[in-house]
Amino acid sequence: MISSRSRVLVVDLNNFAMYPTLSVGYITSICRGAGLEVSVFSPLSIGVQGVVREEKATRRTLITERLNFATAQSSWPLVRLARSWVGENVRSSLSRHHKKVARAFSARIESFAPNVVLISTYLMYRDLVEALCALSARAGIPVLAGGPYFAQPEVLREWVGIEGLTALAAGEVESQLPQIVEGLIAGNGQPVLPGLVRSDGCGGYHGSIAAPLPNVGTMPFPDYTDFPWERYPQHIVPLLTGRGCGWGRCTFCSDITSTAGRSFRSRSPENVLGEVNHHYETLGAKLFVFTDLKLNSNLEMWHTIISDIQRAAPGARWIASVHVGRNGENGLGPEELRAAAASGCVRLTSGLESGSQRMLDNMKKGIRIEGFAAYLRDATAAGISTRATMIAGYPGEEEDDVRSSTEFVRSHGNVIERIKLCNFSLVEGTEIHRTLIVNVRNRTAAVRARPHLAQVDFHPHRKHARSYRKAMSELVTAVHRVNRKPLLEPARVFEGVM
Repeated sequence: MISSRSRVLVVDLNNFAMYPTLSVGYITSICRGAGLEVSVFSPLSIGVQGVVREEKATRRTLITERLNFATAQSSWPLVRLARSWVGENVRSSLSRHHKKVARAFSARIESFAPNVVLISTYLMYRDLVEALCALSARAGIPVLAGGPYFAQPEVLREWVGIEGLTALAAGEVESQLPQIVEGLIAGNGQPVLPGLVRSDGCGGYHGSIAAPLPNVGTMPFPDYTDFPWERYPQHIVPLLTGRGCGWGRCTFCSDITSTAGRSFRSRSPENVLGEVNHHYETLGAKLFVFTDLKLNSNLEMWHTIISDIQRAAPGARWIASVHVGRNGENGLGPEELRAAAASGCVRLTSGLESGSQRMLDNMKKGIRIEGFAAYLRDATAAGISTRATMIAGYPGEEEDDVRSSTEFVRSHGNVIERIKLCNFSLVEGTEIHRTLIVNVRNRTAAVRARPHLAQVDFHPHRKHARSYRKAMSELVTAVHRVNRKPLLEPARVFEGVM
């Protein structure tokens, strides 16, 4: 049994700048429910700012954006090499303050004297994880690290051998987390529970990836009381109504291959509204971000939130991501969007990805351009701020596809308030990754694997590269013009969230 005096230090290396980390809230709640004493260490508490989503663009940012996309599409080897170097050496705020975070962590170990350290991290922070593991090892404290991408065998092999790391949490281990912690404190040897992975000392690992939780509604509500609320610009609370995506077919999507996205499972609407009310009563929360991949994956959930969220949290305002489906049966009709706005919905994000129907079909997005345009018009008419994501450089994209995207942005700039335009990123385990690995033998692409980041550097062999880059520059300019607009007033409190 776990001793009531056992102490767990939970380290949050996700470090969102705008609201607490949901996974850390769950870990904290589960450990406290098992009788453990818990302390949360967030770099934000020592002044290290986290990730902010795109903010209102300025004239100066256009130059940076053009340079970013021009170098991403360059066929010159030296440019590609320089871009790769910058990507690996220009660090986030968290990584730049590596020493400051390590010193504060060391001080927390000394003051709290934990029996075990649990680290929740993104793969980009490996260097910091290595430093925290080394400090823990010197103090004789076991370390368990986990994160969304430890459901890929390639990633596990690259991470499991970190010096001072006792084990990795692979897959959804929440239901057995207390037993895992008990074993780490007791110093048990080989793992016996699914999801606990240890190094075999020969470059491989022992253990297996835990399966998706069949009933995510059985977990306790996340506990956010330990987060540095005074450092957040707004008191925004994250919620998750289900795991995975009801569509789940997009070829490029790494979210549906990550730890919690491997299948779609939904909580009951009553359970979710109970959590909304819990945060309203305990934290005074009225601002909520639903972090589901697609909140309308479960239409019963979508409609219940719209009809009942004000009863659970009077005065609530909320934002979410939604999927704009092909057949209109997605809960995003004009009347439903007006009802959503009346319930406090002030912003919706959706994946456009491209203005070319050919590319959308290649991506298996399951949407029609004209349907997406209708959704944007209806949402704007209802008073909801719209945000869309787009991808540049997807395999097979040609200059005509880019021009179609530019034309869509220009034609609908009055009904889109923010566009997140990203260079295509090839992530291990996705459908397009498997396709390109086969095609690389036919020289349709150049690839270099970086399994410690679950990424593969990708560069297509394009014809007419100069005209393609010119078309891309025009798209970047059109997107920048949209992003310079102010948000609708009700949504401004969520600026920089998603």
